[in-house]
Formats: sequence, structure tokens, C-alpha cells
Amino acid sequence: MVRNATVGIIANPASSRDIRRIVARGPATTTNDKINSLARLMEGLAATGVSRVVSMSDAGGIAQGLASIAQKATASHWPELSFVDQEISHSPTDTINAARAMCEQGVGAIVVLGGDGTNRLLLGETGDTPVASISTGTNNAFPRRDEPTVVGFAAGYVATSTVDPAVCTYRAKSLTVTAGEESMGALVDVAIVDGDRIASGAVWDAGSLREVFLCFAEPDAVGLSSIGGHLQPVGRDEPNGLHVQLDATARQRITVPIAPGLIRELGIASVATLPPDTTVEVRAQAGVISVDGERSMRFAPGTPISVTLNARGPRVLDVPLAMSHAIQTPTTTKGEDTHG
Repeated sequence: MVRNATVGIIANPASSRDIRRIVARGPATTTNDKINSLARLMEGLAATGVSRVVSMSDAGGIAQGLASIAQKATASHWPELSFVDQEISHSPTDTINAARAMCEQGVGAIVVLGGDGTNRLLLGETGDTPVASISTGTNNAFPRRDEPTVVGFAAGYVATSTVDPAVCTYRAKSLTVTAGEESMGALVDVAIVDGDRIASGAVWDAGSLREVFLCFAEPDAVGLSSIGGHLQPVGRDEPNGLHVQLDATARQRITVPIAPGLIRELGIASVATLPPDTTVEVRAQAGVISVDGERSMRFAPGTPISVTLNARGPRVLDVPLAMSHAIQTPTTTKGEDTHG
């Protein structure tokens, strides 16, 4: 076991607040809910021998709430808690800067509270540092729904080298969409949407979808990735992705949950495998580009748009696999056999 092992925490105070809470039945995760999840996470980290936790600073009450609990006698066994010294901008920059600071400090793992959008911000920032996610967003295709206590165990086992990260982590796929001279990354999906507005953020109007590019497509997913999951499932550990073209007049029809509690019928024009490191040109002449379910960029007629799948996403901690390996490895955190 590594002494003085450190784990980083990124908790997004703005997650679970987009329009899908209004137009669909997207869940609302309160600040208190997030603090409660972090307290459970800290218990798991403590049980595995993690000695220090460095958490993102925020002005939304999460950091303050966690610090308050850490001062209580009931948390005296927790790892030492500190916070990233950062200027709060109330923007995605806060998450990015926190991740950079944690990696510079050499944390053994980073735990992220948020949804697809929060995790996407880590693209290109965390390198080989294992990342574990706890779902607290409106749409959570990328983070799996693992109990925070168990995530704490798994992240702690990796950070303390009780479990070898090489056997319980994998490199996530990502998508790069290029529009003229601008480019953006995605961890789940890139969509081409009719219209010229991005203010509403989340994509929930199924009739506006024209093309969807997917890193993975699971049948039990909610969101745009569910489209591929109902057509041609693609695993997270498979090298390929999926490219779906939609047409309201197409004869092939599927019924999918494109947001929590929001089910729509879609017309499918074509489905094709998206090989890695292959660039596909987008056919639409104008519209809006969505990344991981969020409208992010308008493009004008004549702008060349292309999408490429690659294997340069964050290194993801497979929580069930880490736990499976941990129980096969003798550790100082397990009780001794007193029978006989």
C-alpha cells in the first residue's frame, strides 16, 4: 500500500440544472444530495487507507458543506481534506483548472460528480490519472450508476496501489468534431441539429436531429446514445463507434428515450460503423453542433464539418473490476480471521 496516497474530487455545482428538468423528467440533484454523496465517498476512501483528499473549490456550497462535515468528530477518521486554491469563475474553467491542479499534485485518482457535460471537460486534462464518475447530472450516459461509497473503495484501492491501475482501467473513446478552424471533443455523442439557436442548451427536440455520431451505444442508455443502442449496440471497450443518419420520412422507425422520461419515435435513414481514426464529413449545410447532448456551436452554410472517433479520452476506472481484483488481494484494510 502506498503511504500518503491522495485522491482528487471534482464536484460540479451546476450539474443537473439544464432544460431537461422542465421539458422532460430529468432528475434534480440538490447541493445537499451532492454533499451527501461526497460524505459517502470519503468513507470509502478512508477505509482503503487514502491519507489525503484534494477537492475542487466552488461558490455553490459543496466545498463548504464537505468541509463542515469533515470538522465533526464522526469524520475524524477521514483522510486529510484540502481544497484547490483557485479563483472561482462560475464557468467550466473552474472544473478544468481544478483537474489540472490535481494532476500537477500527482493524485492517484480523480472522482468526478456530474453528468456527461462535466466529464467531457476532463478531455485532455487528466492524462493517465484514473477517473471515476458518480452520476449527478441530468443525463448520465458516460458515468455509470455506482454507489459513492463503493466508488470510494475502488478509487482508494487504485490510489494506494492495492490494485494495479493497468488491470482495472481503460482508455475511453472520444469524438472530435471540426467546424472550419474550430474543434470540440465529446465523450458520448456528437449530433447535427436543425436550427440556429444554442441558448436552450440540451437537445430534447427529436425532430431536429439529422446526424448522430456515437462513441458507444448501449441498449439501456438514456439520451442520444440510446438511438444507437436500439439499432446496433456498441460497447465502451470496442474500438468502433456508430454513425446514424435520421430522416422523419424514413420507413425504419424506432422508439427511444432521448431524455429521462421523454420517449420519441424517430425515422432512421442509415446506420454505419464508425471506425477509429476515420474522418467522416457531415452532410448538413447549416445548423447547430451538439456535443454530449448540449448545443454548443452554430455553423453557417458552406462550413466544412467533420467528425473523427479516437481512443484519446480519459483513463476510466472500472469500479466493479477494481473491486473484483481488490477482494482477491490481501490488504491491511480487511479484518483478520479470528476463527479457530
